[in-house]
Amino acid sequence: MDPLLRGDARITAERGERKYAIARDRVQRFAAAMNRVLGRHHHGGADHLPGVHHFVTTIYFDTPQRDVYRAADDSDRHLKVRAKEYYDLHPSLAAVATDPRDLVRYQPVLWLEIKEQGGVVTAKRRVALLKLQAAAFLADGAVTDARRALQEDPGAFEALNQACRGFGGPLAADCLVNYRRLAWQDATSQVRVTLDVGLAYFGPPPDLWTRRHALVREALGAPAAEEPLGIVEVKTLGDPPAELATVLADLGAREIAFSKFAQASRAVHG
Repeated sequence: MDPLLRGDARITAERGERKYAIARDRVQRFAAAMNRVLGRHHHGGADHLPGVHHFVTTIYFDTPQRDVYRAADDSDRHLKVRAKEYYDLHPSLAAVATDPRDLVRYQPVLWLEIKEQGGVVTAKRRVALLKLQAAAFLADGAVTDARRALQEDPGAFEALNQACRGFGGPLAADCLVNYRRLAWQDATSQVRVTLDVGLAYFGPPPDLWTRRHALVREALGAPAAEEPLGIVEVKTLGDPPAELATVLADLGAREIAFSKFAQASRAVHG
């Protein structure tokens, strides 16, 4: 297994997770400070060229009655089902690109995840699916050999299958969140810090499962709402570096209870 995937798998184990809001005019200072505290981290397959912007589009699932949202809104112990697509934007190619999609690099893979949260402790399981196979899996829970070849967590398919059947109705794409992400991680995968900026919330487009290009923001239509703050997430398997607390305090970051899913669901459904 790729060393990056091993590190990703470790940090997705049961962990502590805290979130902080930071003013948008301070995010560059935060990023510069974090570059001195932890090493930069890139999702497996991400482009490491200078100047590349890394983005995530997350698809959240719910029932028609919004049972997943209501469960999360009622308790600090809840389960979320989501899929993530990662892509890289190359601004330096703008002068030679003949199509806006030429600026984007991505792999047609969705990381399908279940995330369980209780207080500040979270646990996550995930598998990788070819994007065009995701709709079939969500419809019937079928697992083919091709899908197994992509998976990272051997038990996650069954866990996802059970989660999809554990709510009050069938799950379907409910809302999307798009954002630019910067990430840092220590060498032992004990600590990961992410900074998400430019969060925008969308309803699912009609061609969500059939489009063959990346789920870039510009192709998702008008956002239902946008987040004015930067969101910092600190994920730890042990004690975070003391320098991290100093950076957060110096830049006026404040700890918050924040859920991308809840924000997107409220923005889309009111």
